[in-house]
Amino acid sequence: MAISIKLIELFHSDDDCNCVVIVSGDTDISPAIRTAKLLFPQKFIVVCFPFKRKNKELSSLCHFSFKMDKNVYNASQLPDPYTKKDGSQVIKPTEW
Repeated sequence: MAISIKLIELFHSDDDCNCVVIVSGDTDISPAIRTAKLLFPQKFIVVCFPFKRKNKELSSLCHFSFKMDKNVYNASQLPDPYTKKDGSQVIKPTEW
């Protein structure tokens, strides 16, 4: 829901924002993409699918889509464990 609202907000409030890249494979943002394209036909929407995710509906709705490479996906993750400023650690769940 937050991504959907932010998409509409960015296009509405920022004349300098001509393109957004959404990193998701979830169809729950489909209505927001449809609405954004209807309200802001001059704006450009790109969907980046996370590793092992792809969705035909989102691909057909956006102007362009691509899949994130496994190596890029792995390189973009925080270290495990991640040490916060206060010294506490966050450990990545094993199922990731």
